[in-house]
Amino acid sequence: MRTALLLALMAPVCGAQAIEVESLFQPAPLSGLWKHHAGDDPRWADPAFDDSAWPSVRIPEGATQLVDGFRWFRVRIRLPENMPKEPLALLIGGFGASQAYEVFWNGRRAGTMGELDGGMWGQRIPVPKAFPAPGHDRDAVVAIRLRTASSRLIFRAHPASSIGSSEAIRERVEALRGERLRSVLPQVLIAASLLLSGLLFLLLPLWRPDAPEYFWFGLWLLSANGLRVFQAYPDAIGLEGTLVVNWGLTIASLGIFVGWFGWMRTLFLGRMTRVVWLVLAAFVALMLGISAFEMAGGTVSTSFWLGFSILANCALILGYYELSRRTSRAVDRMPAIHIAILVYFAVNFVTYGALLFWRTDAVVTQGALARTVSLLLFTFAITILMNQRSARLLGERQRLSGELASAAEVQSLLLTSLPTAGDFCRIEPVYLPASEVGGDFYQVLERADGSRLVLVGDVSGKGLKAAMLVSVVVGILRNEKSASPGAVLRALNQGLAGHTGGGFVTCCCARFDRDGAVTIANAGHLAPYCDGRELELAPGLPLGIVAEAEYPETIVHGTSFTFISDGVVEAENARRELFGFERTREISTKSAREIAEAAKAWGQTDDITVVTVRRKA
Repeated sequence: MRTALLLALMAPVCGAQAIEVESLFQPAPLSGLWKHHAGDDPRWADPAFDDSAWPSVRIPEGATQLVDGFRWFRVRIRLPENMPKEPLALLIGGFGASQAYEVFWNGRRAGTMGELDGGMWGQRIPVPKAFPAPGHDRDAVVAIRLRTASSRLIFRAHPASSIGSSEAIRERVEALRGERLRSVLPQVLIAASLLLSGLLFLLLPLWRPDAPEYFWFGLWLLSANGLRVFQAYPDAIGLEGTLVVNWGLTIASLGIFVGWFGWMRTLFLGRMTRVVWLVLAAFVALMLGISAFEMAGGTVSTSFWLGFSILANCALILGYYELSRRTSRAVDRMPAIHIAILVYFAVNFVTYGALLFWRTDAVVTQGALARTVSLLLFTFAITILMNQRSARLLGERQRLSGELASAAEVQSLLLTSLPTAGDFCRIEPVYLPASEVGGDFYQVLERADGSRLVLVGDVSGKGLKAAMLVSVVVGILRNEKSASPGAVLRALNQGLAGHTGGGFVTCCCARFDRDGAVTIANAGHLAPYCDGRELELAPGLPLGIVAEAEYPETIVHGTSFTFISDGVVEAENARRELFGFERTREISTKSAREIAEAAKAWGQTDDITVVTVRRKA
C-alpha cells in the first residue's frame, strides 16, 4: 500500500504514462512506450526514480534497436481491480541479439537471465522467460537492467513482454516456445536429414577406402549444416548459451574450410597450391583469433560477421577455382558439379548481402530457409554427381584390373616356359610378384650343345611399365642364340639401350655345362650363392645405360647354386628389420620354394624371385 501511494504521488512529477492492464486472467501484453537510458546505475531500479527525462522507445518494435553495453528499461503499469488471487508473473520477451539482464518489480529483484558480469560468454540468445511479480499492488514499475552485445547471430523480432497469473504466463511461455519450434520445424527436419547424410558420407570410406572424397564431403556437410543450425535457430532446440553457439560457429566454420579444400583436392585430383594454403591458414588463424578475442570479453558486430561470411564464401570459391582448374584430367572437371556449386554460393551471397541492409524478420527467416534449402538441394545434386563419378572410376578400375590380370597371365606364360632340366641338373624357379604384375624375370634356355642358360633379373620401377619392359627382355632373349653369358648380356644391353624410358635392368646370366663348369656374367645384379657362399664376380654395368658396355665372365665349380632378386634381401618385418644378406646366405642351400616363402613371411615389399640349380649326383 505504501508503494502504491508513493507511485501515485510521484506520477505527476515524473510525467510518465502508465500502461493500463485490463485483465490478468490471460497474459496482458506490456506493449507501448517504455523509458530507456544507456549506462548503469543501481538507483534506476527504484520505483520512485524520476525517469521523465529519459527518451522513450516502443516495445517490442524497438527491442532490437540497441547498441552494445548496459542499458535500462522502465515502464509503469496499472493493474485492474479484479486481480486473480494466485501469484502474478512477468514474461520478458527479449531485447537485442545476445543479452543478459536483471528484472526488478517495484525495486525488488525478480530474477536474472544470463550473467551480466560474464561478458560475451555470459549472455544468452533471447528466449521468452517468466519471472515472479511479488505482491498484488495495482501500480507497479518494471525495471530491466540489460547488457547486450553484438553477435554472430542475426537480429529478429521477439514476442512482446506481458503480465498475468503465474499459470497463464507459464502456459504462454510454453506456447511461444512451441510456436518457435513449429516455425523452424521444416529447417529442423532438413537439418536432421543432412546430419544423417553427413555421418553416412563421413563413415563411407570405412567400406570404400579408395574414395576419400566422401569423407571430406561428409566433414564439410556436417560443418555447413551445423553452421546453419547455430546461425538460424539455436534457441528453438535448447542452445541459448553464447558459449555453445559461438564455439559451435567457430568449429563449424573451421570444418567447412578444411572439409571443402580436402574435398576439392580429392575430387579434382589437384594439388594444394601456395595460394590455397595461404587462404586456408589465414582463415583458420582469423577464426581462432576472433574467438580468443571474444573469450577475453570483446565483441564483434553482426555487420562484421555478415561481411566476414561473404568474404569466407569468396575464399571457398577461390579455393574451388584454384584446385579445379589445375586438374590434369578433363573428365573430372564435371560441369554439372560446377553449376551446383555456383548456385549454392549464389544463394549465400544474396541472402547475406540482403541482411547487411535489411534485417527485418521476414528477411532473416526467409534467408535462413533459403540457405538451408539450397544446402539440401546442393547435397542432393552432389550426391548424384559423386556417385556417377564413383561408378565411372570403379568401371575404369575394373577395366584396368582386367588388363592387369591379362598382363599377369601373359607374364606368367613368358616366365614359366622352361625346357626339360636334363640329366645333369635340376632347376627350380619361384616367382612371387608384389602386385598383379612385377618387374622381376627369370629365363632358362637350352642350347644346342646341351648346356643350360639361367638368367635372373630385375627391371627398375614397378607396375605395368616394368612388366612391359620385362616382355621386351624376354623377347630379346628368345631370339638370342649365343651360349656365352657375356655375349647374351651384351645383346640385351644393346637391345635395351635408349628404350628403357630412363630406367635400367639388372641381370645375372649363368651357363651350366655337362662337365661341371659354370660360366657367369653379371650386369649389376645380386651375386648368386654357390654351396652356401656368395660368389665374387667381375662387375658389370646394369643393362640399358651404356650401349658399349662389356660383361666379363667368371668360371666357377659347385653343386648347388641359388639366384635371387633384391626382393629377398629387402624383405622387411614390422620392426623395420631387413631380411638381409646374412639370413639369405644361411638358407641359400634350401629349395627355391623355402627361400621365397621365408622372405615373404618376413615381410614382402618387392617382387621375390628365386632360382636354384642343383647338379645331380
